[in-house]
Amino acid sequence: MKLILSLLLALALFLLALAIGAQNDQLVQVNYLIAQSQLRLSSLMAVMFVAGALSCLLLCVLWFIGFRWRGRQRNSQATKPRDS
Repeated sequence: MKLILSLLLALALFLLALAIGAQNDQLVQVNYLIAQSQLRLSSLMAVMFVAGALSCLLLCVLWFIGFRWRGRQRNSQATKPRDS
């Protein structure tokens, strides 16, 4: 059930993105640090959305790896016998 709801939500977001992209076909000038280019606004919005989603995913994965690493350290310290 969870999978079906997730797929429906992804499909709805994709259709919404298509509808918004179809309405934004004018050219915009994008200035980079060392270059500039002209892109369609819908393409620029898609690139920025993907870049934001990937950076968010990367941060979440790094946080999760750190969380698991700290948990394993605590578990290994708790199970070690103490020498007295």
